[in-house]
Amino acid sequence: MLVGNGSLQLQDLVASYLARPGAAVFTEQPSYDRAIKTFRRRGARAIGIPLEEDGISVDRLEAALAREVPAFLYLVPDFQNPAGATLSLAKRRRIVELAVEHDFWVIEDIPYRKLRYEGEDLPLLREIDASRVITMSSFSKLLSPGIRVGFMIAPEALIDAATALGEDTYLAPVLPTQAAVAEFLRRGRLQPNIDRLKELYTPRWRTMSDAVRRELPDAQAFIPGGGFFVSVMLPEDANTENLVGRGKDAGLVLTPGAAFFADPDDGEAVPGDRFVRLPFCAVTPEQIEEGVKRLASLL
Repeated sequence: MLVGNGSLQLQDLVASYLARPGAAVFTEQPSYDRAIKTFRRRGARAIGIPLEEDGISVDRLEAALAREVPAFLYLVPDFQNPAGATLSLAKRRRIVELAVEHDFWVIEDIPYRKLRYEGEDLPLLREIDASRVITMSSFSKLLSPGIRVGFMIAPEALIDAATALGEDTYLAPVLPTQAAVAEFLRRGRLQPNIDRLKELYTPRWRTMSDAVRRELPDAQAFIPGGGFFVSVMLPEDANTENLVGRGKDAGLVLTPGAAFFADPDDGEAVPGDRFVRLPFCAVTPEQIEEGVKRLASLL
């Protein structure tokens, strides 16, 4: 295990070590925008594999692997950022098989895993086969976003390489914040805090899910069983021109949908302007109801 200054820093270290300039890395499509930026900054080609309701398309992944093998595949398997999808058990099993068969790494990033509001947990990919899996997470969603403490679990040789690279680039982690997290864990306070967060977030998740179904009936909605986000792919005839700007004028804070899209696996244009991520954790149910109504009025 390696503890660092948040999981994004660990992603940067791994990308720097595994992905040479020009190398391919695969992501879900859409995927975490900051991860895409991180991989591209290291010179990698971020290639998006389309996302389905039960996670990344394995058929499209296999087709992409027939063309080239990536340095790694980056996944958020539980309540994915930004779409909210959760990777099915069958797909988890097939992905680790493909990783062994084609000799590439899988990064499973799991910051939302503990925030499940319904259903049962699925096994981690590393619990199925750890030989080609790098597991990452962060305390930013479970404790405090400003504390910047994350960790990764991987084979010892890769941990050693990432540690050496970290020592060459940022010298040392922020030990006081790591000590604070360690003490929080030692006192047994993490699970009670998770329970408190789930009690707070569940009504907001339910309100967002219901509001999206009611106000945006023509959109393709991802309704997760946990996490931070509901998302929608708007219909082709929706008015998405300057949606972020018009949303700001209407009191909405939206992220440009195209930011979540890597290069398409098949070369075709991606519908990023029609994708909308809808976070629900930092707003009240009343604000959610009003916000979704305002969004619908803009379309």
